Amino acid sequence: MEGIYYVKPVDNSRWVPPHNPREPHYYAALLLAGALLVGAGMLFGGERFKSREYGYQIERLERGKAVLIEANRKLRLEEASLVDPLRIDSIARNELGMTTLAPNQIFREQPVALDATVVAKQRLPEGLLATQSRSVAAALP
Repeated sequence: MEGIYYVKPVDNSRWVPPHNPREPHYYAALLLAGALLVGAGMLFGGERFKSREYGYQIERLERGKAVLIEANRKLRLEEASLVDPLRIDSIARNELGMTTLAPNQIFREQPVALDATVVAKQRLPEGLLATQSRSVAAALP
């Protein structure tokens, strides 16, 4: 069948729909609602992202805390072994060649009675340093 062409007697090419005064408000409200939805999605997505990042950071810090606690435990154990009196005594005797004091090397001063009064003697220093210190003290204002 050959193409049939109909001729239109009416020309609608210059037809313009009538202006609707509510149409710009509708598009503005639609745009505002879309912006609110996108903003709310970004806000909730950002909060979820932050919460995950904080979770990873907390986990990393807890692992670091566990490592530090273990290091602290090891250091306390090492400190306890280093201040052991038997260890110090063996190092002093074997490595440093120290010996215990002989009884004639020990000097015990007689304790001062509580009711005794102690009077200090005033004694001028003697020697070269004493004369230099007196001359320096005299030179000071």
